[in-house]
Amino acid sequence: MSTRGRINGDGPAVEFVTTSAHNRQYLFRNDAIALNVLKQLSETAGYFTIAIMAYVLMPSHLHAILGLPKARDLSKFMQSFKSLSSRRIRHKFAYSINGFQFDSRTALWQPRFDDVLIISELQFNVKLDYIHNNPVKAGLVQRPEEWKYSSAGFWLKEIPGPIVVESSFKWMEIVSEK
Repeated sequence: MSTRGRINGDGPAVEFVTTSAHNRQYLFRNDAIALNVLKQLSETAGYFTIAIMAYVLMPSHLHAILGLPKARDLSKFMQSFKSLSSRRIRHKFAYSINGFQFDSRTALWQPRFDDVLIISELQFNVKLDYIHNNPVKAGLVQRPEEWKYSSAGFWLKEIPGPIVVESSFKWMEIVSEK
């Protein structure tokens, strides 16, 4: 469900985003691929000055809560992240995983993504719990903080993960100063 048309595109927003691997293939079970995808997420967020507030990279999809200085940048950010991560994976991993061939003609991601505008602290906490409990519900780990491709370790135990997480809303203060 897209909410971009209902918010002030020039203002800040917190968005819950989901995007899936092409045909929901289990491409991110490979540690090197998963870490490269997360690295690209972090680099692209830095370029767009977007705060990654929470994330989980599952074997076939990504969930994230993003703080955007300008809500209208979400589509450009997602397009850039997906394009750059696809190129990175194709460049570094020119082989097949589970019958999925990485080459210049193959898409890593589904063409679209879903987003939900977060408008309350309660909604933020519900989405945060959903993200962090996703690997537990999928039977991948016993506790959320055990999943290494997640911000759960940071939020629950203050253990840093592969991506630096912005747990405050400082990014909004920086936006208002500009």
